[in-house]
Formats: sequence, structure tokens, C-alpha cells
Amino acid sequence: MKKGLWANIHAKRKRGESPAKPGDKGYPKTLDIMKEGGMMNGPSHNKGGIPIEVEGGEYVIKKKSVNASTEPYLEYINQHGKLPTSKDARKRRK
Repeated sequence: MKKGLWANIHAKRKRGESPAKPGDKGYPKTLDIMKEGGMMNGPSHNKGGIPIEVEGGEYVIKKKSVNASTEPYLEYINQHGKLPTSKDARKRRK
């Protein structure tokens, strides 16, 4: 079975290697997403899922609540920290 992201990070630390920095070749994309927010890409729960670490106050939304019509609103909330006004939402629809 393939080891997860955090197992690889801990093994690298144990070897005394410094962690990859954002933009480096070996930097995991899931860490960028966890820092900035956004859609997680990866396997479903029955295939192991994506192990993540969250802090108090962060919110997780069910997969089936995210679709083409809700994603622009979720991205807006993530970027601006508030609900879009109807004027903002109309601008974002294509």
C-alpha cells in the first residue's frame, strides 16, 4: 500500500532533510491548497481519500455540495470571507 503525504513528510524530517518550499519540485500540491483553500483533487474515501490537517474555525463541505453551480460561490467565499452580493454573483457567472 502506498504511504500517505504525511508519512512521507515525517520520513523526510527523520532523515534530516529540509522540507520543500512552495514552488519547489517536490512540494505537495495538497499543502498549497490547504494553505490557500480551494478544490482538493485526489482519490475518493473508498480509495484512501486525502489525509488533511485542519485547524479550529476551518470548515469542510461535502463533496456532493460542490458542483458547477456552487463552485463559483465557494471560491468567492474562500477569497473574500463573505457571501457574494447578487451583483457580485452575476459578474462571476459565465
